[in-house]
Amino acid sequence: MKMWVRVLIDAVIIIVVLTIIFGWRAIMPARMPVYLLPSDMGLPYENIILKTVDGKNLKGWFIPSSKGKGVIICLHGYPSNKSDILPVVSFLYPEFSLLLFDFRAHGESEGKITYFGLKEFMDVRAAMDFIKSRDDIKNNRIGIWGYSLGGAVGIITSAKYEGIDAIVTDSAFANFPEMVTHYYKNLGPLKYIFSFLSRLLGRYVLGADFIENSPEFFIESIKSPILIIHSREDDFVPYQHAQRLFNKAPQPKKLFTVEGAHTGLDRAFTDEYQKTVKEFFVKYLSSKP
Repeated sequence: MKMWVRVLIDAVIIIVVLTIIFGWRAIMPARMPVYLLPSDMGLPYENIILKTVDGKNLKGWFIPSSKGKGVIICLHGYPSNKSDILPVVSFLYPEFSLLLFDFRAHGESEGKITYFGLKEFMDVRAAMDFIKSRDDIKNNRIGIWGYSLGGAVGIITSAKYEGIDAIVTDSAFANFPEMVTHYYKNLGPLKYIFSFLSRLLGRYVLGADFIENSPEFFIESIKSPILIIHSREDDFVPYQHAQRLFNKAPQPKKLFTVEGAHTGLDRAFTDEYQKTVKEFFVKYLSSKP
């Protein structure tokens, strides 16, 4: 009997320690280097610094267009930075001006901890404030293109603030606690234990429950048209997340089903992808309703 108690105690200790290790690695991601500049792609740009309401300095690029069809804020995924999505969104220029930045704790921006959407909506708000502060673009309509975490944050931001006129999400999750459980999918039944402990750790370290950064609880309140892009083959964020977001989103909305894995975004270089996204932004950003 004592042996089984000892085994059980040891197993609990191992699980708790592993949860803490995995958790700290998740909320403090390794910084990916910024390996590409807009000038490398022949794009004009300005280095900018965005100031969040909670005091974080975020580094970004503003790629101005004289066509004045709107400004699109482009949001990267986790753990990534603005240079990773630059080639993906460059097709939107010169029809639109582009604003790219690194989320807190990513790339060249300040911050040590990522909040998975619990605070990143303030980063997007800082980008919106930057646009409104400039005489040359303050009257432009604002769009968001967001990938994975960036798409989720775009939805949350639109629900919290006025001023976003169109959203495109690619591979966004609907429910973050489910994503945590899915992350441990290879552990069998133990995934529920690791997920539960990770959620407790999140409450302790981040000061909030992960349910509070789940876009499916915000999307009914968004104030803009939305185009939801997702692959049926996505093995990281299951396709059902997109279906749930689409079902809860208010009109006007569109679900665009694509192929390919979660990472890589090769689909973004296809004519169909670029045509669909560009037409959506042209429709909702080019003129006032």
